[in-house]
Amino acid sequence: MKLLIVDDEMFAVQGILDGVDWDKLSFDSVLKAYSYNQALEAFQSSFIDVLLCDIEMPDGSGLELVDYVNKHSPGTQCVILSCHDEFDFARQAVKLNCLEYVLKPVRYDALTGILQNAIDAAEERSRRTRMENLGQQYVDSVAQKNKPNTSDAAGVAMDYIAAHLDEELSVKQLSALAYVSPDHLTRVFKKKYGKSIPEVILERRMALAGELLKKKEMSIAAVSGSVGFSNYSYFSEQFKKVYGMTPREYQKRYSNQ
Repeated sequence: MKLLIVDDEMFAVQGILDGVDWDKLSFDSVLKAYSYNQALEAFQSSFIDVLLCDIEMPDGSGLELVDYVNKHSPGTQCVILSCHDEFDFARQAVKLNCLEYVLKPVRYDALTGILQNAIDAAEERSRRTRMENLGQQYVDSVAQKNKPNTSDAAGVAMDYIAAHLDEELSVKQLSALAYVSPDHLTRVFKKKYGKSIPEVILERRMALAGELLKKKEMSIAAVSGSVGFSNYSYFSEQFKKVYGMTPREYQKRYSNQ
């Protein structure tokens, strides 16, 4: 883990080097820069885990440096060490997501603790990044493994219909799941099953609705929603076309058996 100290006053940098209890910190190396441009060179040559910098320096300000770091090295934790207690500077530092805005002079034992906090934050961000990358790799591998075989797009659509009768279903949605065009899916589905996709969806929904109504454990409105109908009147109309009676008449008939 690398720390970069940036301050145009060499004595200030040396004071930090002499005063901080480095044995308590896990930095592998501590780099120094005395200007904005020197700091840029350090970032361009290696990854910096923690930046500790003053606000005023030659060639540019510490806030400009933090802005550069946010854009080019977002994994770096930034700490401002400044003699300026103006609210505007602190506000800008917060806006730039600085971990700390520390006023000079600062006790070196306090600075040691601040640097430990920066190390902890850098390690946590690194851990989250690794987990996110591993998670994305897993999602990508599962997606590739489960990618449907487009040679059986009709079968993919049929399986999805059977498992999602309570949801809104469309040819466009099903074709996207099967990785084919809507027109292609319409043709192969009709060829394989002898019916169009809307016909099969309605047939499956009505069959499920009939079974649910027989059990008498759900209201007709609940059954309607369970088979993908948000409009009760339309559900009743379609049910009557299939069964020759309303859902209530159907349920009453089976309640007497």
